[in-house]
Amino acid sequence: MTAVRALLIVNPVATAAAAAGLASITSPLATVTSLDVAVTTHPGHAGELARSAGRAGFHVVVVLGGDGTVNETVNGLLADDPESGPERRPALGIIPAGGMNVAARSLGLPPHHARAVRHLVTAVSQERRTLVSLGRADGRSFLVGAGIGFGAELMARVDAARSSGGRPPTWVRYLTEGARQFRHATERRSPALRVETEDGDAVDDVCAVLVANASPYAYLGPWPLSPCPRASWQGDLEGFALTTLSVPRCTALMTRMLLAPRSEHGGRAVRRFREQRTLTVSADAPFALHVDGEPLDRCRRVRFSSSARALALAL
Repeated sequence: MTAVRALLIVNPVATAAAAAGLASITSPLATVTSLDVAVTTHPGHAGELARSAGRAGFHVVVVLGGDGTVNETVNGLLADDPESGPERRPALGIIPAGGMNVAARSLGLPPHHARAVRHLVTAVSQERRTLVSLGRADGRSFLVGAGIGFGAELMARVDAARSSGGRPPTWVRYLTEGARQFRHATERRSPALRVETEDGDAVDDVCAVLVANASPYAYLGPWPLSPCPRASWQGDLEGFALTTLSVPRCTALMTRMLLAPRSEHGGRAVRRFREQRTLTVSADAPFALHVDGEPLDRCRRVRFSSSARALALAL
């Protein structure tokens, strides 16, 4: 029987990576795989390692890190041939060690690294694979979701604070920075985004857009936030647009989402785009954009698309 070749990608600066203890991760994995370990040293390194693992014939690539490292790894796995089937690239395993771990939590993975490793060992030994769809923002893939406007501006703000030696991005920090961004930095009075569907329908004067490939889209501590509760890794993309960022309406909408996360909440300020294979957002001025919480360069136009059954997860 051919041994399962696995690469463990470790982000040493992930919020909980140090607490996990590398030996407690590698020892169980080594019982069911021929294991290599690589530690990231610079932004984008996880993607480079994942791409090399695919070329070298590894069967599984495991991430010990947060959502950013997971996203880099996903894009590295798809870098050489994004249109090929999942059988032509390694499966992805996740051991959550970030501050938020949205992808891992949305997948239902155990939150603690010890339980997550046991779960992964069982999945590898039983050759369990789950095929999932991915979203794409032009050429950048994402597992959970993407955002334009306020949410992306918030991600960039938190990322900049962390890069300059600030505190790790806990949900309390996101909430605090979000309030500051909303009150003092985000342009709320002049909605400038245009959203176009694959059928040619268009909505103008939009303030912010979320594109969901899965649900929940985010978490505030233990509470899931699901603006698009119908979103699924087995379906196409769900879009959620806000035509106003007024404080009373946004507060009421957020409260309803937190209290009833499985319900689809609406109102005059909300426009929904259901089961979209493609969705395009544009504006006259450059806007902020993020995928899976990772800020990307500002742009004036982005085309979102759904790629069915694009990746195998070791679940």
